[in-house]
Amino acid sequence: MSVIRMLCVVYALLITANINAGLIDFEKTALGGQPTDNGTIEFSDAFMADGVTVRFGFDTDSDGTLDAKAVFEEAGNVDIGDDTGFWGIDSARDVAAPGYTDLLGDFFLRQSDPYEPFGIFTILYETDRRVTAASGEIWDIDGNVNKGKTEQFLVQAFNGSTLLDSRQSPLGVDKTLNGLPWTFGFDGLSDITKINITFIGSKTSGIGLAFNNFSPVEDISEPINVPEPSTLALLVLGAMGVASRRLRKLP
Repeated sequence: MSVIRMLCVVYALLITANINAGLIDFEKTALGGQPTDNGTIEFSDAFMADGVTVRFGFDTDSDGTLDAKAVFEEAGNVDIGDDTGFWGIDSARDVAAPGYTDLLGDFFLRQSDPYEPFGIFTILYETDRRVTAASGEIWDIDGNVNKGKTEQFLVQAFNGSTLLDSRQSPLGVDKTLNGLPWTFGFDGLSDITKINITFIGSKTSGIGLAFNNFSPVEDISEPINVPEPSTLALLVLGAMGVASRRLRKLP
């Protein structure tokens, strides 16, 4: 391959690989093992989504510090007395609506005290690059407006303490989203370092958070700790020059 062609390939890779996305579906623990029903997720547990390290937890008193652990919930577990994340169609525990079973998977995430107010569910990032987009699912947002019991969630994306953007879920006033996911998404933001999810419905009890399929998206258009194209060109030219000199010295 000629030097010019090699440089063109390198440059093309740099300008076309602009994003890096991964999915955390909670089918594995942070260490890659098999989750167990009601198993806790430590504050330090680092889930990986390609180049992004993600941690999950709850801030129950809104003081900015994680103080309650997230928990793995097994879908469809009907053990007597077992805690649940949500009640689906016909009061089926942790069962997705027909056609959505594969999307829910075998495990999802819930708060440690089922159906109790959870404060702020917090998602934290650690990465060398900017996270410019993210998406996730909140399941089973339903309610009974006739009894004054509604469910709704506020999702906020932050850079440090600066609010970048927010989304509100549909207002759960009936069974329309029973056993179904609502997907939130952010895109084109400067740099997301934290996402907060807060319950803003009218319920004061029986509040469940069932969270699944989280995906952060890195912007890798400006690679970290990788030489600029001009520097790469010099490195390639230097390497080619060394190789050429060695070839000339061969008998």
